[in-house]
Amino acid sequence: MGAPVSLAVVIEGAPRRRRNDTIYALADFRLRGGEGCVQEVWFAVQGSLRDRLGSQNFEIWIEPIRLAPTTGTSMRLLLPNRYFRDWVKENFGEAITEEFHQVLGTPVPVDFLIEDREGGGGELEEAAGSEEVHASAETMEEASQRSARRSAPIPGVAVDKTFRNFIVGSCNQFAHATSLAVADDPGANYNPLFIYGGTGLGKTHLMHAIGNSMRERDERLNVVYVTAEQFTNDLIESLRYRRMHEFRDRYRKLPDMLLIDDVQFLGGKDATQEELFHTFEDLHKRGKQIVFTADVLPREIKMLEPRLRTRFESGMLADTQPPDVETMVAILRQKAEDMGLEITPDLAQWICTRLRGNVRELEGALNRLKASCRLHGVKPDLDAARKHLVGILPEAPAAPSVAEIVHIVASFYNLKPADLHGARRLKQVVRPRHVAMYLIRAHTELSFPDIGRAFGNRDHATVQHACKKIRSLMIKDADLRNVIETLERMLQR
Repeated sequence: MGAPVSLAVVIEGAPRRRRNDTIYALADFRLRGGEGCVQEVWFAVQGSLRDRLGSQNFEIWIEPIRLAPTTGTSMRLLLPNRYFRDWVKENFGEAITEEFHQVLGTPVPVDFLIEDREGGGGELEEAAGSEEVHASAETMEEASQRSARRSAPIPGVAVDKTFRNFIVGSCNQFAHATSLAVADDPGANYNPLFIYGGTGLGKTHLMHAIGNSMRERDERLNVVYVTAEQFTNDLIESLRYRRMHEFRDRYRKLPDMLLIDDVQFLGGKDATQEELFHTFEDLHKRGKQIVFTADVLPREIKMLEPRLRTRFESGMLADTQPPDVETMVAILRQKAEDMGLEITPDLAQWICTRLRGNVRELEGALNRLKASCRLHGVKPDLDAARKHLVGILPEAPAAPSVAEIVHIVASFYNLKPADLHGARRLKQVVRPRHVAMYLIRAHTELSFPDIGRAFGNRDHATVQHACKKIRSLMIKDADLRNVIETLERMLQR
């Protein structure tokens, strides 16, 4: 291939290379040994490698590689660990070296180095396994590159979904707390974390927030996010083209954290469940954090293998419930502020009473309102909302009566309404009575004294204590939260 060339020379007449749709004319590129110029060479090589290796291989194996300060005689690449280094060198080393040759117009040695994470990025291990090389102090440009990597989005994860803009209420307090705990100490306490709840209640937001929090803390950690459908499709493609080793490397060997959304769609897909089971076992054994979301509890996913269900249930189950009107208003005002939309209190209340519990529909209503007001040149007030949202928002639902709530709760617990209204304090009656009081308080305008009178002239302090007790128990009792969520759905029918 010829004698190595020093990167301090001026390169003239180098060949033109295409990176996607951009032509890199290196005939006009003068490399004078500056790190910024060397970085431009690496960008050009990355572009060629993406075209040569394909997007999936590029994102998994090439994108995590960083460029180390050059010695002036070779290109030095930083790789996350020994396994990663060995795999890249064996499978893509020749391609990387050839692309540097093509970009520079002359052969240049490429050193594959292992970044020492324990040393805070200051120590590197030579690819040959010999002596350690101490990197020079971080330059301003390197600091800028590090910041850019930290802010680089995780594929599939929305950068705007963070813990900072997640509205916490009684409906999601437990799920939020466990998600924070996982983000603060992944793989330690709640592994796996299984977040479940109805559509549009914030499950995916929490999952994305966990991923974004990990990226902010340490950009070197590899967070993999995928939906259950994407996981299945990746498996099918890998089987079809005999690339299962790449599939297993992506989901087992590389992730420091694996996030899988909507696992309820895995029901009945035996091959996918088999692969996910072994993926779970491999990651969990090595202490890597795993997070799942689903619309239902694991035991409610139809045609789910028992061994996979037990893995889902082996960590922490955290649910998200439909938010009450107050929490919905807070969410709406937060999202309106993010959109630069000023919402009055009466307008917020009007919208939220018509969209009970679905945050995703709330976002759609805000987008429609903003577009309509901009189109007609009016302010987003109650009159504008009544005019432009009437087609997409239902009428305000009628509040359930006390009798309806008592009847539904009594039927659910196999009791009679008279049992809840009566004075008996049997254990099997007290809990349902407290649940009924809690739901009446949440779904009607009745005061504590009014509710007390509806239950045999009980003191308002008794009702207040019952509601407070149910709220407190829901934070730590997953079964009770599931019961309340079921009763809430029954009330909305």
